[in-house]
Amino acid sequence: MNFAPKSVPAELKPAIKILARRYAALAGGPGSIPLAFAKLADPAAPASVAEAAGGLTIRYARTCDALRLLGRLIAGERPAAPERSPFDRLGVMIDISRNAVMTVDYAKAYLERLAILGYNYAMLYAEDVYELPDEPYFGMLRGRLTAADVRAIDDHAAALGIELVPCIETLGHLEQLFRWKAYEPLRDIDGILLAWEDKSYDLIEKMLRFWHENVRSKTINLGLDEAWRLGQGEFKKRFGEKKVFDIMLKHVERVSDMCRKIGVDAEMWSDMWFRAASKTGDYYDLGAKCPPKLAAQIPDNVRLCYWDYYHKDPAFYEKMIAIHRSMHGEPVMASGVWTWGTFWYNHRYTRAAAGACVDACRKTGLKDVVFTMWGDDGGFCDFESAFAGLAWAAERACTGKKPDEKVLENRYAALFAGASWKAVAALGEWTDGEASEILWDDPIMNLRAGVRRIEADWEVAISDTHAKHGDLEAGLRRAQRVLAKAHSDDAGTGGSMPYARALCAALLARIELANAIFAAWSGPKGRRRAAVRDRVLPAAGRNARAIEAFAAAFRTMWRMHNRPQGMETTQIRLAGALERAHEAVLRFEEYAVGEVDTIPELDDLSKIGFKPELAGPRSWARLAHATVIA
Repeated sequence: MNFAPKSVPAELKPAIKILARRYAALAGGPGSIPLAFAKLADPAAPASVAEAAGGLTIRYARTCDALRLLGRLIAGERPAAPERSPFDRLGVMIDISRNAVMTVDYAKAYLERLAILGYNYAMLYAEDVYELPDEPYFGMLRGRLTAADVRAIDDHAAALGIELVPCIETLGHLEQLFRWKAYEPLRDIDGILLAWEDKSYDLIEKMLRFWHENVRSKTINLGLDEAWRLGQGEFKKRFGEKKVFDIMLKHVERVSDMCRKIGVDAEMWSDMWFRAASKTGDYYDLGAKCPPKLAAQIPDNVRLCYWDYYHKDPAFYEKMIAIHRSMHGEPVMASGVWTWGTFWYNHRYTRAAAGACVDACRKTGLKDVVFTMWGDDGGFCDFESAFAGLAWAAERACTGKKPDEKVLENRYAALFAGASWKAVAALGEWTDGEASEILWDDPIMNLRAGVRRIEADWEVAISDTHAKHGDLEAGLRRAQRVLAKAHSDDAGTGGSMPYARALCAALLARIELANAIFAAWSGPKGRRRAAVRDRVLPAAGRNARAIEAFAAAFRTMWRMHNRPQGMETTQIRLAGALERAHEAVLRFEEYAVGEVDTIPELDDLSKIGFKPELAGPRSWARLAHATVIA
């Protein structure tokens, strides 16, 4: 069904013009339904669709509400009840600092889909991936955005009714910067900027002015989070031993003064304040008490942002929101649509944590909610797949109800070129950090696959269930069947199905190999060679072919969305995984024909029941080999 937009208010014309290029349903033509828009005087009024004079009229107070209803009409829905998101700002934070720097065209395309889902706020998390005058090393080789790039993205966002807000780092998380000798004089310790040093503030002023000059928004998120060892390096040598919060307060005060002079309002993540108020140094300590004297020292032009991607009990969020309010007024809430540490959007985590968070925000009347999309450990997720989570989260936020999956499936297909929400979510139920760990895991040493179950640790504890290893395999096989039937256009809109199928196949091939190895080494030693020949070797061959196919699919996905810089990190890992997969084939062949008596790595693992207990994170560096490389 087509629509012919008419009587479009000036503020909506740019958005309708842009969206008409994406959605053929807005092309008009013979038989199309006249579609008018009427602006309501009351800014708090809900949006609605009314029939009039043989056509439809969208009555709205905010652009985001109008575009969300437009998306529903495109999907063939006829909204009977008025609708209004209770949030003044419903937004998304996109991490472009962990290798995946979107091209300008893809960033624009992303904003278009955000707008049609009802979002009106987008943050770009940019540590060093933007240019600064007279700073050639800042963001070098990292795909940095130019001033013209940012202005183009901001113009597109503004046309769609979206406020584009920079989210930068002005204290910690600057590890990429400090790899260059040019910035060594500004380093305290780790990735932490040297506070109280004048040249550090010269650099920060350049950061602030870059964004102030190139985006319309008058808000900048300054970061200022997770500076674990602040003051313990060069700072201590220069200024002596100081309390962390004496350092922090003076630094925040100075940076906030710079913001005030430039003419921008500031936000910062709240964790450092909470950790100082907690006796255990825990951000999520509900018993933390922030002394009034300390709270009063937080600059009044700096707003706190409470980030929490983990808890699944709305009551927890309600308590933390109350503590934030008592500490420093109304916070911004940052939940998560899980994209980090995974190759594919994780629906299980999002559903459990973001759902509880949204419910708490609606109940407490919090007005600003942002769903973060981090790219930790390499930014290798297909961010298109995250639209399944964004569609789900927008529905939960706007209606306050558990989203109807049939409605989401229909709407997703209409707005994302025929893509299947069900298929994206089916794989998303099983693509937490476990999935990437399985691919990084060495096929001979089996440091991760050898555990043979998903541990009931903090990661899985936020999910609805504690899944076992067998559940993972069964879940992936169910997802594989759904993916096989799903449509995907050549651009991978809404999540690339060729990429998803290749990922699912690679995960299953790796699990199959691990299972075959465990069975061979757990059975009678006299039958081990036959088991390797008949089961392990074929599985090892399938594993190698599956990794090769996935590496090719990954490159295709990446090049559709991102600048080429940064792709090397995951390619190096996948190339190593493929080389080791080939090595596994050779080693098992040697054993099968009797060239070697055993495979010593597996003998070591068998002595501990194939359950190696790793201390610390299960990262690529700790799973791809058994040696700690300094």
